[in-house]
Amino acid sequence: MPDTTEEQRSIMSVGWGCLVAVGGVLMGIANLIPGVSGGTMILAVGIYEEFIESVAEISSLRFSWRRVVFLALVMGFAGTAIFLLSGAILSLLLWHAPIMFALFIGLTLGGAPLLIKMIGNATPASIAGTIAGIALMAGIALAKDHVAMPRNPAMDVVSGVVGSTTMVLPGISGSYMLLILDQYDRVIGAVADLKDRNFKALRIIAPVGIGAVIGIVGLSNLLKYLLSKRKDATLGVLLGMLLGSVLGLWPFDKTPPLKALERCTEVQLIEFADVVGIEGAADQVGIDARADHIVKQWKARKNTDLNSKNIALASLMLVAGFVCTLLLGRLDKSKNEMEAHDP
Repeated sequence: MPDTTEEQRSIMSVGWGCLVAVGGVLMGIANLIPGVSGGTMILAVGIYEEFIESVAEISSLRFSWRRVVFLALVMGFAGTAIFLLSGAILSLLLWHAPIMFALFIGLTLGGAPLLIKMIGNATPASIAGTIAGIALMAGIALAKDHVAMPRNPAMDVVSGVVGSTTMVLPGISGSYMLLILDQYDRVIGAVADLKDRNFKALRIIAPVGIGAVIGIVGLSNLLKYLLSKRKDATLGVLLGMLLGSVLGLWPFDKTPPLKALERCTEVQLIEFADVVGIEGAADQVGIDARADHIVKQWKARKNTDLNSKNIALASLMLVAGFVCTLLLGRLDKSKNEMEAHDP
């Protein structure tokens, strides 16, 4: 492995390490949240291109200390964030869905200015790519409620591939794609179960992890090629997919995640049913029966989340999410200034 003084200085830079750590944590949190792209988060802090190049080089068996340390920090902090926060995210999606999904929309749209800046002057290729990206995500959103997906080890591998490939694309959410595949609560719930020392969850996590490695390596090499050969069209597609991804994130009357319900106690399920106005939950026997009853009744009733209070709170959270992602982009500027002044 190359071992230069310049590389060692870069690795030991406190500013560089903190930036990479922040990017890793945000990437992990983003990949727990449907609609928020892990790629957008690391793009926001200015480490996206280095992430793609690092994965591509290491997967080609070309190593350097900087690349190895960089990926170790990013993936380590991302994994820690996923492990520690999976249960909390499920709980928030259960009890505060309108506010959370509005926040997801804001966080996602906040990445648009970053991609627009990367594109620069609009070209026919970037415009066509943007239109194609929006059309693709619109088609996915329309198909979401009409396609039944299996839940088995083979599908877990597919979930890992899809979730990982989309998590490194700015504007495309791996968790959102898992929602479309009807695997989100299964995968996130398995992580939460593992945190609670339920090691049966490894039956799900292991194949998902295998698929994730395949997806990250394959996509990183493909993206490196496309960004070097067809940059305008590629960035245009990414921008279109970012804008189109919010079509499936309407924040009101989201069906409660089944996995989140199954992690509740019977008393908590009855309490939740009372709060959201679903009758008959107390008459069901067992957690699974009560969870299924709540989901079925929720789908059968009319929208009750669409009220003035929820609309006001959702609007506030949308703006807050948008501003948050924009502010993260300032880290990118700070990073460039730090590198410019590094002796």
